[in-house]
Amino acid sequence: MDVLEKIRQYRIERNWTEYQLAEKSELPQSTISSWYRKKQTPTIQSMEKICKAFGITLAQFFTDEDSEIKPL
Repeated sequence: MDVLEKIRQYRIERNWTEYQLAEKSELPQSTISSWYRKKQTPTIQSMEKICKAFGITLAQFFTDEDSEIKPL
């Protein structure tokens, strides 16, 4: 899974710029843009903030769209 591409997809679905994502996730825009420039995967703490901004959980982010989350 390409984490950065998936973040980009979620952002584009919402018509958000990187700046808007930064504001909503309370992360510096320079941090977000550096992930793409340096091809770095965000930390778990950053991913939690990104997911919160998108209104999803980390589990939802990392679950394939084709698979369902089944209760235990």
